[in-house]
Amino acid sequence: MNIYEPQTIRQQCIDKQQQLLEQAVTALRAKGCIVHMAKDNAEAAAIVAALCPAEQKALCTFAPELNEIHLQKIVPHAVQTDLEAIVAQGLERPYINPRCAPLDNVAPEQIIEILQQYFTEGTATDAKALSETIKKQIITSADKADWGITGLSGIAADTGTIILAEDQGNERLVSNIPTRHLAVAGLEKIYPSNDTALESIHAAWQAGGRQDTPVYYSYITGPSRTGDIEGIIVCGMHGPLEVHVILLDNGRSQLLAAGKGQVLKCIECGACSAALQDCTAGQPIPTPLTCKSLALANLHTPIHISDTQWDALSFHCPVEISKEDLQNAME
Repeated sequence: MNIYEPQTIRQQCIDKQQQLLEQAVTALRAKGCIVHMAKDNAEAAAIVAALCPAEQKALCTFAPELNEIHLQKIVPHAVQTDLEAIVAQGLERPYINPRCAPLDNVAPEQIIEILQQYFTEGTATDAKALSETIKKQIITSADKADWGITGLSGIAADTGTIILAEDQGNERLVSNIPTRHLAVAGLEKIYPSNDTALESIHAAWQAGGRQDTPVYYSYITGPSRTGDIEGIIVCGMHGPLEVHVILLDNGRSQLLAAGKGQVLKCIECGACSAALQDCTAGQPIPTPLTCKSLALANLHTPIHISDTQWDALSFHCPVEISKEDLQNAME
C-alpha cells in the first residue's frame, strides 16, 4: 500500500500539472464528460453563459472556483443551496473560508430572518419549520432545474473520476438531480489518483478545524447510465444526462511559469485565512481567502501588503506553503 503525505502529493500535482491535465482530459472524455478549457475568467464566463441561458433553471453550491469566476453575475437566477453562503451574503460580509465556522458569532434570529427572506418569504416562523421548508424548496428547485453547478474537491486523472466532498449534502443533490451537471475546477485540483485526492481532502478538513472528515462523498464518472432493462444502456435515468467540466487556468500557468507555483499547493483548508484577513484589511479580497486565491487575485488587481504587515503575518500551513512563498507569488 502506498503511503502519501499531503505536501508531497500537492507538490507532485503542481510539478506534473500539464501531464496530469492531459491525462485527466482524456479520461474524462472517455467517461462521457464534456470538457471545456478556460484560460481565464472571461472564457469561463462565456462558456457558463452559453450553457446556462436565463430561460433555463439552475441551482448551485458554494465553491472557490465559482466565486473566482463570479458565477452569481453570470447566472444570477441560479438558486444558491449553501446556507452559510446565503447568510454571509445577507449580512454583507465576506465568506472568508467555510472551513473556519464563519457564522459562529451570528445570532440565530439573524440567520433565520435571512434564510426566510431567501427561501420562504417569511412563511416559516421557527428554526425547525424553516429547516423543513428549506429542504423541500431546495429539492423542488433541483427537480425543476436544467443545470446543477458545482465546484469539486478533486479529479482523479487516472480514471476521470470527479470527487465531491461536503458536510451538507447539497453538492450531491445539485450534481445528481438536475438534467445537466456543470463542474468548475482549477487546474491544480487534478490528482494522480483517487487515493492521493482523498488524502489531500482529508488533510484540508482536519486543518480547517470543523470536523475530521467530510460527511458525504460523491464519485462521478460521467453521465448516469443504466442497463437495467434488457441490457440496453440508457443515459440520464438515475442522474444527469450530461456532465460538463470547465478546467480553469486563470493565472495558474502564469504562476508556475514564473517559478511562483508553490501557492498552488494550497488545499483551501482555511488555516491561513484569519491571518491573511488581518493583513489585507480595507482591501478587496477573494472569497474564500487563502494563499492561492490571494496570489491569483493579485495577478488581476494588485493587493498591497506593507513590510510591517508581512513581518507580522504568521500562519501554519499543512502543505508547507510559507510566508515567503506567498510573498514571492505576489511580487
